[in-house]
Amino acid sequence: MIVILDSSVLGMVINPNIEQINQCEEWFYSLLARGITVYSSDICDYEVRRSLILDKINRNKLTSKGIEKLNDLRDTITFLPLTSTLMLEAAECWAEVRRQGLPTADEKNIDADMIICAQWRLLKKEYPNRTIIIATTNIRHLNILAEAEKWENIRV
Repeated sequence: MIVILDSSVLGMVINPNIEQINQCEEWFYSLLARGITVYSSDICDYEVRRSLILDKINRNKLTSKGIEKLNDLRDTITFLPLTSTLMLEAAECWAEVRRQGLPTADEKNIDADMIICAQWRLLKKEYPNRTIIIATTNIRHLNILAEAEKWENIRV
């Protein structure tokens, strides 16, 4: 099994301040302890990191524990890069959901969900016999083109 963390779950893993988020962090580390391959995406890192940086600036802080945890996490799991191949696949995903009348974001938005779906598709091509699932807090947009589940429902 391969689990891809979307931005919402990635943010909860690196910022365990409340009970549900703490449960998410425990769930994440239990996946690793069971030998599950866990990925996230550079686009998810970007979405989480920009919020952490803004928070740091707004609070006049010199450092951010969240940024430090995000940096450390890069030593624990693989963050899938934004490549030309990926972006071509993401454009196909974006057009496909538009053609179906199911837009997932404003037309001028980069639509990170479609980038994550494209990464799922490329992993499915690379590992056709493995279960690959996107862990999220909101399956609505991701389930159009990929297999996604709320993180707390993913059990191994």
